[in-house]
Amino acid sequence: MKKVVVLGGTGDAYLISALHAEIQGVYGPVEIVTRERLACVPEMFGVPHVVDDDIVAHAEQDFSFQRTHSNLHSDDVFYAHPCFVRTPFRVDHLTTKPDASQADMYRMILGLDPYAPLALPRHPDVPTEPGRVTIIEDSTSWPNTQPTFWPRLAGALREAGWQVEINNKSWPLSELFARCAASEWVIGPQCGVMSVLVTGEFPCRKTLATPNIDGNRRPEYLARETFPYGYVTKFANTDYDVEEFKIDGDNHEALVRSIVLGANGLRLRSHDPQPVKTVQVALSPGDFLDRLAVLAVKRARLPEHLRAAQEREYLRYAEAYRQSGLERAEPLYQALYALHDKTFAALDRLVPATLADRGALHDYTAMVRCNKERVMLKVEIDQLCHAPYSEIKSYY
Repeated sequence: MKKVVVLGGTGDAYLISALHAEIQGVYGPVEIVTRERLACVPEMFGVPHVVDDDIVAHAEQDFSFQRTHSNLHSDDVFYAHPCFVRTPFRVDHLTTKPDASQADMYRMILGLDPYAPLALPRHPDVPTEPGRVTIIEDSTSWPNTQPTFWPRLAGALREAGWQVEINNKSWPLSELFARCAASEWVIGPQCGVMSVLVTGEFPCRKTLATPNIDGNRRPEYLARETFPYGYVTKFANTDYDVEEFKIDGDNHEALVRSIVLGANGLRLRSHDPQPVKTVQVALSPGDFLDRLAVLAVKRARLPEHLRAAQEREYLRYAEAYRQSGLERAEPLYQALYALHDKTFAALDRLVPATLADRGALHDYTAMVRCNKERVMLKVEIDQLCHAPYSEIKSYY
């Protein structure tokens, strides 16, 4: 293996470039071959590369060559793409499953250690412009089935005081990355560019808004559901401080409002581009539905600035419920929701009064204060560990 040919799009070029040091550690000096449009990606990593549009086009368009070429790691030229993996089924189908990422796929194709780390790129050397938001309207890898959503979002952002710039398809990729690096906020669908901005830890805020394909599988993409494939975690199995939404034909108004008045739109917290930490644990259906009911009640009752701080957590739980197969428990879930709704209303009245009490309710006041301290300790832990969200209370 002396040359690794990059096929596909921006994300493919990024992952191979990010793994270049690991490739050389196994096979010796390696040069990346890419089409001219993607050359800026290996340049961001400072890795050896050449431009050869002809060899890339031939490999992508000659299906007989893809099926018959040996494509061994010992060859002088290796084509790094799942269409050259000689099995009855392409390995990229695995990336539609919850626990396999695009990076995992390339580690396997390239014959690397499953835990081979990804290098970080150099960002374009441009200053960030506060108040500037760049919108990427569509993606080569994901169909733009909701084209009317983006002008509506752009108008609402301008009304909210943001300086809006729409991605121009005539821009070279290097210019797009430079403009994103100069923006305070970038919004776009699941695509290679957004994955690079997130995984490459660009300083801008990031929001993913991806057209919904649930129940509408089409041959041009592998996934049968929008999530988990549309989550940013699918790129490298790492989570980040990123808002993630699905665009439906009937949710444009609500979604625009959620984005403009969400955590990024309201600048509820400073943006840290480094990975965030969550803990995946087994939950009983009762525990899971109880937490979902709490989040759903808060979503219905909290003021917008507080609701925005927990929206991502709610959406993750709601999507997990949609795919959980727990329909038989729906009446009991509704009972949980009603119970938490009553409790929320009572606590909103009782807790502030109790915290101010200095008389007969001393013991109860002490209990409420202990609960407040518990919540604050949880928030402190989440901040220390760089969690993407934390518990929100209305009455403290």
